Amino acid sequence: MKSSQKSAKICLSIPEYPLDAIPSSAYIRCSVTTTVKNILEKCHNWVSTESANNQENLLNIKVFFNSIQTSQQVYKASLSRQLAADLPPDVEETSLKDEPKDWFIKTADFGDDCDRVLQHRDGEFTQLLEDITRYHQIFQQGYDKIILIRPTTYTGYDIQLSAAMQCLGYTKEQFQFIIVQPIKLYAFHKPSQKIHPLPDIPTDELIKSIGMDALGWHSFSVALTGVAPINISTAGQNIASDSLYRVKSAYYRCCQLLQKSAEEGVIKLEKTQGGEWKITPAPMKLTDYRWDNYQAANLVRQLQAIPTIVQQSAKEIAPHLVIHHLELISDLFHKWSESLTPTLSDCVLLLTTRQRIFVLLETVFEISVPE
Repeated sequence: MKSSQKSAKICLSIPEYPLDAIPSSAYIRCSVTTTVKNILEKCHNWVSTESANNQENLLNIKVFFNSIQTSQQVYKASLSRQLAADLPPDVEETSLKDEPKDWFIKTADFGDDCDRVLQHRDGEFTQLLEDITRYHQIFQQGYDKIILIRPTTYTGYDIQLSAAMQCLGYTKEQFQFIIVQPIKLYAFHKPSQKIHPLPDIPTDELIKSIGMDALGWHSFSVALTGVAPINISTAGQNIASDSLYRVKSAYYRCCQLLQKSAEEGVIKLEKTQGGEWKITPAPMKLTDYRWDNYQAANLVRQLQAIPTIVQQSAKEIAPHLVIHHLELISDLFHKWSESLTPTLSDCVLLLTTRQRIFVLLETVFEISVPE
């Protein structure tokens, strides 16, 4: 999958928890898959993952702190600018002249409620200073971008940390702090014949109930900043109402029709290692064929749009865009292939559809597909 987008060196930081130690559903979506990393790498970015607790090779915090004390974004005072705003302008030189002072950074200039402390008056460094020291060093190592993916327990701190990094001269595009909303479980209640919300259940029980593939798929079917609903009555089940099943069944139908066409002599089919299939005669580009069928022509357009969708997904850190596009492709495919007797050009479209679904499921979402 080619990309015209310039490659970048990206540091991706995701909390790392063993599945049996994930404390709640708030953590599942940002810790159980490497989907975001896979999408970024699809666009030819070089991605390094960093544990949220990785402190190795941390720049000496005192050296870094001394280097920013002359910055206009850092100041030493007994009160923050916000608290001192209603006091006389010379309060630091008069009433507070003998008061011990803290070191502040002007995060309020970049969307925070107030300036934040970097070093307390007793000399103790804050977590904020430790964090911006670490992320500043990562940039100094040649990274173009840092992406932090965190659960809702970090709500509020994302604003502080992002503002502090902007104080250091880094942009919102360079330093992205994404607060991932949790999943919300639902199930069909037979007595009432309605879908009802469920309380959290342990992660291992959830995986046992719907499977790892379905958990990853439905966790990323909604924007990371939105709550992801999962109906455990249908997720992971071989039923038409489950979107993952529809995508997998489109793939399986492609395989069936190609094998049938090979048996009938329309094509010769070669199955190579790594899941790639080849046909003879060698296919032309999809756009070189004439597609009189509306569904087929629409399917061709959507297949061609995949690189653009993946690039957009990488830019916005939005795996759900790829999922929605796969859902669209599978729906178009099922309508087109419902009563299909494949010709040679149809086989080319079948082959392309199969391979695109295979690549995205296997290499982006790490979901196995049936042969």
